[in-house]
Amino acid sequence: MASDEQERLQSALINEYQHGRISRRRFIQGMLSAGMGMAGVSVLAACGGATGGPPTPAPTSAGAAAAPTTAAAAPAAAAERPLTPSFYQWIEDLHPAIKGTVNPKFPDINYQIAPVEGYDVTRFMAEAKQGESTWDVYVGMTPFVEMSQFIQAGVIEPWDNYIPKEVIDDIIPSIREECTVDGKLYSWPFLLDIIVSAQNNSIVSKAGLPDKIPADWDEYLASAKTVVDSGAAPYGCTFDANGWRSLAPITHSFST
Repeated sequence: MASDEQERLQSALINEYQHGRISRRRFIQGMLSAGMGMAGVSVLAACGGATGGPPTPAPTSAGAAAAPTTAAAAPAAAAERPLTPSFYQWIEDLHPAIKGTVNPKFPDINYQIAPVEGYDVTRFMAEAKQGESTWDVYVGMTPFVEMSQFIQAGVIEPWDNYIPKEVIDDIIPSIREECTVDGKLYSWPFLLDIIVSAQNNSIVSKAGLPDKIPADWDEYLASAKTVVDSGAAPYGCTFDANGWRSLAPITHSFST
């Protein structure tokens, strides 16, 4: 879409939203369809934000969103609060620029850390049972773990009504399949940041090993044994306590 046409559409959408003729959901849908997704978030915060904005329906935002499932759910919260995304703590830890650089550019967005310590999603489930939600979008969900629970409990809704079809069709097929249930996309994998292997060079050096990444699993396991035998550390090879986040993917890398 040409930039001048985008500007006209954006102005029309802002006017409709500010006069309460369309909901926050419809506004974001329109901006996404016009290819102005992040601009829509920014404009939404500016014309609604903490000051309220027009009355909108309960926040039933997309994808990995902890969203109400009833029409009467939490209308006051939707009208009074700004757009509220919820991020996993590890995302902020790995990318401190989100909080330090990105967030200040969107001061009216209510950025929060998800209450999911130990991957416990009880809070999301409990709020959904009450037909309400503290958050609009949940960032950091593991598709094959939380997603199925959320769908069964009516906590989230699919992204299909929010993302243009050509964007969905552009997702790598295997990833799209993993994020799809009953033909609907419930997780939008816009961030991929996986640490497959890492080593503590001070421990490696203390064990008398060369400062280099093992070339294969045989070398890796041999080095791990050397670390333990040398007394450099009590363990030479550790994995995430949740096997589905470590051992299962590693095993899958050997054979499907």
